[in-house]
Amino acid sequence: MTIQEVAEKTGISAYAIRFYEKSGILPRIQRTQGGIRQFTEADVTFLLFLVELKRTGMSLEEIAEFTADGCLLERLQQGDIPQQPIERRITILRKHEQRLYEQRRQLDYLLGAVAQKIQFYERCLEDRQSNQY
Repeated sequence: MTIQEVAEKTGISAYAIRFYEKSGILPRIQRTQGGIRQFTEADVTFLLFLVELKRTGMSLEEIAEFTADGCLLERLQQGDIPQQPIERRITILRKHEQRLYEQRRQLDYLLGAVAQKIQFYERCLEDRQSNQY
């Protein structure tokens, strides 16, 4: 697949894909003799996962650390299970997971505070309407 086809398939701009590759977040993509990028399905799957990590708030530095060993999917499918890169990825993901749980706790607290205010103001309106009759 060309970069344009990947952009159309994923909704990620070609500019962003080039940026991810240039910054080392996306492993180097195979190229034709003419220099045109040729993405595999595994490359596209990996790119989509990286974008999901970014959407969860993972920093580009952490994503770069996560991807330092490239896409492991093809290696795993071939039965090659590289222990050290997998352990590093698990560590990175667990740390990020804990940050997400903390964010969730904070959001739950804030949602509770907003719900209390909504109830308070709804009661104010109800009291006002019942006093008008």
